[in-house]
Amino acid sequence: MLEVCVDTLEGAVIAIESGAQRIELSENLVVGGVTPSTDLIEAVRASCGESLIVLVRCRAGDFKYRNEELRRMIDQASEAIGLGADGVAIGASLEDCSLDWGFLIEAHRAVKSVSQAASLVVHRVFDQVPDPMVSIERLIQIGYDRILTSGGAEQAVGSLDALRRWQIATADRLEILPAGGVHSGNAQWILESTGCRQLHGSFTRTAAGQVSRMPDRDEIAKVRRVLDGFCLASQG
Repeated sequence: MLEVCVDTLEGAVIAIESGAQRIELSENLVVGGVTPSTDLIEAVRASCGESLIVLVRCRAGDFKYRNEELRRMIDQASEAIGLGADGVAIGASLEDCSLDWGFLIEAHRAVKSVSQAASLVVHRVFDQVPDPMVSIERLIQIGYDRILTSGGAEQAVGSLDALRRWQIATADRLEILPAGGVHSGNAQWILESTGCRQLHGSFTRTAAGQVSRMPDRDEIAKVRRVLDGFCLASQG
């Protein structure tokens, strides 16, 4: 499964045409992404036949939120599912960087009240948790479906051992989605080293000192071929 993060309708269309199998939609990716507007969610949903995950993050910065921010994100998550999103990527932490379990439980309850079929993903707030294995088991118990993570390092290639341990531990109970610096040059290495069967990235390229906001068609196609080849070989 190849997931591409985008922050515009045009980017979503490019990603899908190039081989993305799932879209993570946000706005303002330059700051890591924030919750997209209802108009953008509706527009991408209308144009996107692939799975659509909406990032729920009420502001840029850290993941330690005030009560009113937590409530706003729960409302945003419910609204995104009501607008047709297939799932949400969400998360919050306490002062010690452990996950805010009260928030995650309430978010799960709110999303499932709108659609039992909706997917719940913990985003890269997970990179900072002090007790990843314990947190993974609790997320499984609550009913979360996926963790989007670099494994703790800035980029996935810096935490391959951790990603592999988590992938083995979760088995078929929860998905580990490697993220952070994934590109066509390291995709095979990440897949082989971790045993994961999906990848996440924006897949943009740097040109003249600037990072394009649009995903690169060729890069997405290359990563998709690597992923498909790995999954096919794994089946054999």
